[in-house]
Amino acid sequence: MQTRQVLTKNIETLLLSLQQSGIRQVVLSPGSRSTPVAILLGKLQDQGKLSLYVDVDERSAAFFALGIAKATAKPVLLVCTSGTAAANYFPAICEAFVSKVPLIILTTDRPPELQEIGAPQTIDQVRMYGNHVKHFYQLPVPETPLAQSSLDYVAYLGQKAVHQAVAHPRGPVHLNLPLRKPLMPAVNGEGSTHIRTIEAFSADEKVDASLVQRLTNLFSGKKGLIIVGPTNNGQQNQTEIAEFAQRMDWIIIADPLSGLRGAPNSLATGDWIFKALPQLPADFQPEIIVRTGATLVSAAITDWLKPQSVPVVYMDPDYEWADSSMSTSMVVPVSAAGLAKLNPSPTTSAWRHQWQALDQQIKSAIQSELNGSTLTEFNVAVLLGDCLPSDATLFVSNSLPVRELDAYFSPKDKMIQVLANRGANGIDGLNSTALGVAANRAKTYLYTGDLAFFHDLTGLMMAGQYRLNLTVIVQNNNGGGIFSLLPQAEEKSQFEKVFGTPLNLNIQAVASLYSADYQRVTTSSALNQVLKKQPSGLTIVEVPTNRATISTDWKRMTQLIKTKIEALFK
Repeated sequence: MQTRQVLTKNIETLLLSLQQSGIRQVVLSPGSRSTPVAILLGKLQDQGKLSLYVDVDERSAAFFALGIAKATAKPVLLVCTSGTAAANYFPAICEAFVSKVPLIILTTDRPPELQEIGAPQTIDQVRMYGNHVKHFYQLPVPETPLAQSSLDYVAYLGQKAVHQAVAHPRGPVHLNLPLRKPLMPAVNGEGSTHIRTIEAFSADEKVDASLVQRLTNLFSGKKGLIIVGPTNNGQQNQTEIAEFAQRMDWIIIADPLSGLRGAPNSLATGDWIFKALPQLPADFQPEIIVRTGATLVSAAITDWLKPQSVPVVYMDPDYEWADSSMSTSMVVPVSAAGLAKLNPSPTTSAWRHQWQALDQQIKSAIQSELNGSTLTEFNVAVLLGDCLPSDATLFVSNSLPVRELDAYFSPKDKMIQVLANRGANGIDGLNSTALGVAANRAKTYLYTGDLAFFHDLTGLMMAGQYRLNLTVIVQNNNGGGIFSLLPQAEEKSQFEKVFGTPLNLNIQAVASLYSADYQRVTTSSALNQVLKKQPSGLTIVEVPTNRATISTDWKRMTQLIKTKIEALFK
């Protein structure tokens, strides 16, 4: 696809996403950098899809748009070129923010390679309105070749921006769009642009009778999956989700941080299933998907969601639209606790039974592979699910431990609270966070790797300072084990130096420094005993594993399970 066509496709996608989300009136301040936007807006006006006003004075244009939005109580789009043109919008934006008036400000900008080198009509437009807008989004530069993922992202952000502008408290949202020359769009291009439309309810809506009826009708008799991501406290809406799944004979695909592994209709093997079956057999294809919670640990499940055409209902009480799969078709701004108010007719139990049978086959394959007494990277996560008591709180490190938990943590008939710092996914401060949890939970365990443990050694001081009870399981593979699974492991000449980073950490000496009890365990039975003992003071348990075999072990297990699943569907 040629450059002009790519430019046109990107901007058409953005403008249609805004228009279909409720933008009906646009105020344009003419300028060179906004040329393709202006021309395509004119085309949309000719098609009767919106009303377009042209005001050459940006300050006046912004206040004119403000007046339209005040009079109609509807969001208005405001468009300008780069440079000080955008700065002249600022007074009206301040007024809109304080007065809670919905505006969408689309500023066009120079591309990254023209920033900070003296290019004309170029100023820093990133977050230029500061705290006077509700949200800011930097849109991608239209690039050749055209990537569908980029178009999906633009469409998603466009719809998100409008819905956030009208969500209470209402206010302005800023989109900044960098563009490269040539700026003339291909107005007579072939075909038409289509976007995945997202239905969104107002963010201040409650689970009222009309919404209850709408969701009841949507769910009734359907084969459903409930995909539950991490929650802040590891147990949020646990009971309501589990009970709803049982009433509906639906399946729960439970992230390890959802607190729902171990629930009656919950699967612990979702990551394995969707790695092996990126396209589900027809009998397993759901007719409705309900999502709740934050971003999943499993990339395989997220990738499976991306192309789904069935309705995906995202229960999002924070109205953040935090869906990296961009598969959402309906945003419901209430928590999953609202499921308790619904009473749709269930599907047949055969739907649940076939998923549970598949789940059990995968679990059996894992158990047969990991039945030895010697501890491996994988056995630790298995034993955490088997041995921790139901009232335990498990805090897990990012990087490799949380992925191993996703793959192998499968508590039976108990829903263990599992927490992690999955917002920014860093390995900093994990010992301290776990100790903060331990200050408020009687039975707290930390599962971490040696690098993450080392990163926050000073945090262990709080254990003795406040007599906190925490059992730390340090999986010591002497370095950055996660990198063994990533493409950089193929660079043999530099890998060990810049990614392997062995520390040769003396964990027993660290335990002595903080007056902690220390154990080094190498067998499943020894770790079993540790996990069944209630934490008392600070206990540091070192589990030595072999980093050199991580990659081959993962590949072997992946192939084993893939072969098992493929055999079931022959």
